[in-house]
Amino acid sequence: MKFNDCHVKCFCLWMIVLLFPMLYPGLAWSKDWYVRGSVGYEKSRPADFSDTNCSSTHPPALFGCVNGADGKPIGAYGDFGHFPMLEAAVGRQFLPWLRADLALAYRFRMDYQGNANFLAPKMNPSPNQPVSASADSFSGMINLFIDFNGFLAEKRIWRFQPYAGGGIGVAYNRLDRMTYLFPDNTTHKISVTPSGNRKDIAYMLAVGTGILLTNHLSLDIAYRYFDLGRVETASGNMFMNHVPAGIAIDSTEAPLRTHGLSIGMRYQF
Repeated sequence: MKFNDCHVKCFCLWMIVLLFPMLYPGLAWSKDWYVRGSVGYEKSRPADFSDTNCSSTHPPALFGCVNGADGKPIGAYGDFGHFPMLEAAVGRQFLPWLRADLALAYRFRMDYQGNANFLAPKMNPSPNQPVSASADSFSGMINLFIDFNGFLAEKRIWRFQPYAGGGIGVAYNRLDRMTYLFPDNTTHKISVTPSGNRKDIAYMLAVGTGILLTNHLSLDIAYRYFDLGRVETASGNMFMNHVPAGIAIDSTEAPLRTHGLSIGMRYQF
């Protein structure tokens, strides 16, 4: 998997579709509807890779159902670091205190860095077994938000519009080939597993506030937690530097959970 500008261009096209009513306000849009766009900077929670089935023999599991000499199950331990997020949404205010929207988001430049704990010769763990990979994620979610100002007679706390909410949807997570390095070994120096992709259920929790800029336009600031399901490497042929033909290997997987700050604009018709 190689990253390019195609996905960002698609996101920009989606943003133009959402913002089209703002450019042509004469269209018959209800004042209850809104559009929003945001950018975010998120951090990965721990994403530790394990076998999809540690007892698999056809093809064999990569790690197996055993512990390393450090006492933890053999696997890859790390995370995807920090990465950007782009989001576009269209929604409706159903009640003064309740609104919902449909949001599409794209996360990219997710660079996995971790360390494996395979058993080294003589059953001594080598602490230097770096693991790396790249990933990206598309998600579509239905979100529900409670606007606290809707419970107040004044309907405003100065210009702030605090809210809390959550959502559920689907994520499509793509993972490039994973590279395992063994610099301390004399023969086996590198393994490269197949890439993989996975569709999974996703959910979101958020707290934030809108800040009124005009009667229709708000600055939207939120802190959110996402569970995007799991990422996985597919079963297939794993390259090894000392085995040119490679060997058959089963799939591995890790949870994909993120949290971070997002900033955007919300336009209420």
